[in-house]
Order: sequence, then C-alpha cells, then structure tokens
Amino acid sequence: MATVKAFNGVRYAKKNITAEICPPYDVISPEEKENLKKASENNMVKLELSDAEGSKNKYEQASVLFKDWLAKGILLQENKPSLYFYEQEFIDHGRKMVRRGFFAALKIENPHGGAVKAHEKTLSAPKEDRLNLLKAVEANLSPIFLLFNDDNNGIVNLCKEIAKKEPSSVASDKEQTNHKLWVVDDEKIIEEVEKTLKDKKTFIADGHHRYETSWNYLQYIKGIKEDFSDTKEYGYVLAFLCPMEDEGISIWPTHRVIEEPANLEENIEKYFNVLPGEDFHKMQNEKVQPILVYKDGKCRTLVIKDTELLKKAMPDNCEAFRNLGVSILHNILIPKEQVPADRYVYVKDENEAVELAKKTNKIAIMVPATPVESIKEIALNNENMPQKSTYFFPKLASGIVIHRVC
Repeated sequence: MATVKAFNGVRYAKKNITAEICPPYDVISPEEKENLKKASENNMVKLELSDAEGSKNKYEQASVLFKDWLAKGILLQENKPSLYFYEQEFIDHGRKMVRRGFFAALKIENPHGGAVKAHEKTLSAPKEDRLNLLKAVEANLSPIFLLFNDDNNGIVNLCKEIAKKEPSSVASDKEQTNHKLWVVDDEKIIEEVEKTLKDKKTFIADGHHRYETSWNYLQYIKGIKEDFSDTKEYGYVLAFLCPMEDEGISIWPTHRVIEEPANLEENIEKYFNVLPGEDFHKMQNEKVQPILVYKDGKCRTLVIKDTELLKKAMPDNCEAFRNLGVSILHNILIPKEQVPADRYVYVKDENEAVELAKKTNKIAIMVPATPVESIKEIALNNENMPQKSTYFFPKLASGIVIHRVC
C-alpha cells in the first residue's frame, strides 16, 4: 500500500511567488518560457527548462542555478519534516471551484506493479530528459499528481480546516488560478495522514513520465552507491495527493482533429447509430459514452449500436475502458492500427477543434471527459488508456515546493 512521509521541503523565501512559479514543463510553449523568464530572474522555468550556458549543457546549468539560489537564500530548506497542504481556487467553465490536497514524499515502487497505479503509456524521450535533469539537480522540481479514496472524508475535512489558517505561500497564474500553500510540521497531523494513506492504493492522475523517471533514477542510484537504501530521500518522489471525494476535481476531455480516414463513413454506418449533433451533450453521462464528429459543416452524434461490438473490439479490456468515448474512437471508429496517435492534433476546447477542422479541411472528433471512477477501475486492472485521455484542470504549479533527493 502507499507509503508517504513528511519531508524537509525547499521553497521560495518570499511569500508571494506569483512571478516565480511556472506550469508543468510539458505544457510550456517557447513563447511562454520567455515570458516566464522575464517575469522573474528566479522563475522555476529556468530550472525546469534550463538553457545551456558557456561550456555547461542545460542540465548542468540547472544544477548551478539551483545551488546558487540556495546559497543566496532565494530558496530555503525547511528545518522540520513537514507536509505541505495546497489549495487551488479556479474557474471551470464559468463555475468557481476549489481543489485541495497535500504534498508529501511518496515511496517509489515499480511502476508496473504495487500500490501506485498508472493508466497511461509513457514515451522514452521525455523520461530521458527528466532523468538527466534529476541526475543534475538531485531534486524533484515538480510533483506527480495522485488520487486516492478518502472513504470517511478524513483528509477532505483536514484540508478544509487547515485552509482556514494563514497560508505560507500564495500565487496566481495566467489561468486565473489562485494557489495557496500551508506548511504543517505538527507531528500528530503528520502521523494521522501517514496512517490514513498506509492502507490506500493511489492512482496517477498526471505525471506518469515523472513517476517512471523517479523509478529509473532509483535504479541508477542503486547501481552507483555502495550504501544504497531505498529508505533515503532518493527512494521517494514528490507527490501531490488529492482525495477522489474532493469537490474540486475537474477532468477535461481532449478532442482530436485529423484528415478524414478513407473508411470513416463505412465504419459509422456499420457500427454506430447516428443522432443529431445537439444530442452529444445530453448523452455525455451515459454508461457508454457517445462521440461527436464534425465534418463538412455538420455535427453528428455517434452511439455504438451494440455493446457486444465493444467486447469484440476490446476483449482484453475492462468494461470501464470499453465504455469510454476515447476508447471507442481509437478501437472502432478509427482503429489505432490504421491511424497512430501522432497523426492527430489535440485540442482542449470543442469550438476550437471545430474551427481548426474548418480551416484545415479536416474533421474534428469530440469525446466526453473520462470519469474519475473509470480511471480508478482501469488503473486497478493495470490497463493503459489511449494517449490524451485525461486532462486534469488546473495543472499543478512547479515551484510551490521542491523535494531534494540527495
């Protein structure tokens, strides 16, 4: 089961760190990177996406900067092991929401087994990049995002109580998300949280590449240290843990734009009932999710004709996997064997997807959001969902707290 512990986090010395935080490295465009660097000479993007300088490559330069910021007191390390309670207040499609959880050090387990359950495949290039950075900086600069069952709402209520106090750090970002952090070194609270998580499985919401990188780093350390012990800090990874029962969990769908495959209409006629486009939003909460296809100025809602088709197309997958619109898309409407994932353009907004399809003479395919319970069931079955199946909004900020692994 999951093992978490308090740790001596590294944080910015100042309270308002609006100019210092940045989004996760993998969603930062070159233009945004430059804007973040202009916002503060100490912005976290200079570590997450460092630039080579002189004879030093980008990873070596990140290491130099990190040590320099520590030496100058720009970053400070906590004196006591602590948990870091975190709140994000945001607007989701016009609705004000608050998501709460906490940062802790999570014991690293084999990504292909154990209490930390994944639901997405990973790519080698991002893992190699993050491993090189971790080797150089010897710190988790950004967290993985985990979900867990909080059956009696004990952690949910604890987060709400702590949020009534004055925060240790605050920030806001371009998405109009307000971030607050509370440093908690109370031993009773730490013991309560550690005890609660001890009996839980955890599910990766975001950060699959970072988690596998932490495992690869642990194996690297094992090979070079004579006094290796996975109870040391390198045996743990920075994690944000959020109860599944939290009212602020928001999962967005990711839509697709692509050139029309040759057999699209044939597959629609063979496997789907076709309904008006406006039915798509009414049916998103159905057990078997619909798909919305935009083509030639018209939207059509597609609903699978027979659930037996799902079992035939995905015999090795659980029901939760088979019922997802994104699974039906990549296994029946446009089978992944015919069109690989890298042929799609991925878009968060439905209207944006349609507009892009119009401009490029392509088709747009919209899918409903993946329910959190489906993620849990799929992960428990050790299955991997198609790429870009989930988008947890908002993203966790980098620079809120750092976990040193040395």
